[in-house]
Amino acid sequence: MGTSPVVIPAMLVVAVLVVAVCFGATAAAAAARPSHTDTDAIRLPSSAAAGQPWECCDWVTQDPTFRPPRWRCNDVVDKCSADCQQCEASAAGDGAGFVCRDWIFSLLEPPVCTPRPWDCCDLAACTRDYIPYCRCADKVESCPSNCKECELVEETDSDPPRYRCLDVFHGYPGPKCTPWISKSN
Repeated sequence: MGTSPVVIPAMLVVAVLVVAVCFGATAAAAAARPSHTDTDAIRLPSSAAAGQPWECCDWVTQDPTFRPPRWRCNDVVDKCSADCQQCEASAAGDGAGFVCRDWIFSLLEPPVCTPRPWDCCDLAACTRDYIPYCRCADKVESCPSNCKECELVEETDSDPPRYRCLDVFHGYPGPKCTPWISKSN
């Protein structure tokens, strides 16, 4: 007399539920404990949002030999953050500022500090680099205020006149202005 083919999957489901309940009870007990900031707690890279040496960076470099990717920010700042472990004076000389030489580990490139010259873009033209250089080719009624180079698009029957921002942005183009809508209703 053998076991029914339904019994083995049912036993596996029960085992998974027991493990999930035990793990959930352990996590709830850990969350209920008071947090002590004066102890030597081990910080994991996934939990270090507030402990990063910089929040954004315009001049970031990636270590090509290290996996997972690690990033270093080369921006010159007036003062390094309190979380920076290796703060050095800028190579530009005295009084030029400081550079934090810490590495952070992240699968994604850290965000840039400089905002895009456009809020959204439907027609982006980008290089094929890992971190692309992008230009938005949208024709708009007026260029955004943070666009440095704006051109009038020559169209004979356009009222009001249309403009295009010619700025190039180092990073991803951002969200689209027009949502994608399915035409198969």
